[in-house]
Amino acid sequence: MPQAAEVITPEEREELKVSACATLGVSQLDSVIIVPSPLDDGIGITLDHLKPFWEVLELLVQSQKIATIGTSDLDKTLLEQLHSWAQVKPSSNQVNLASCCVMPPDLTAFAKEYDIQLLTHNDPKELMSVTSFQETIGDVTKDPQATEWLLDWVLRYSIIVKSRGIIRSKGYLVQAKRSNC
Repeated sequence: MPQAAEVITPEEREELKVSACATLGVSQLDSVIIVPSPLDDGIGITLDHLKPFWEVLELLVQSQKIATIGTSDLDKTLLEQLHSWAQVKPSSNQVNLASCCVMPPDLTAFAKEYDIQLLTHNDPKELMSVTSFQETIGDVTKDPQATEWLLDWVLRYSIIVKSRGIIRSKGYLVQAKRSNC
């Protein structure tokens, strides 16, 4: 079976910043950014929604599987709540360029005070919709029951040449299951 992702050699590892692990043949991720999924009915994300995911990430930091963990699209209030509660503090917070063209001053001040790096991104709110995933499954497998497949999560990874900030490789990993199983 062909390799889905390019494996990194030990010689190349020092020159690269990696954000996916076993698939790429490395023992530690440099950073993981958690992106909270939107909730149904317009309900906002709360600290209680983030806690179970953050606790897993903290264990991975403590076991040296991940070097740093960060967040995406948290406002100042939620970032502050997470920072106060967490044992392993967020090292970064990404802000979507579509939601603002200037960093909110309260978020900037909080990040500066607690040494949290503010980054920007322009990712869509939903990396992959269930519909597009099911269409892809149907196209690739010719499975007439492709609509039974449901996404659990989507992970985007990138490999960046540290010294130049050049993206060497990027891809997506997904976990899905059939709804009738």
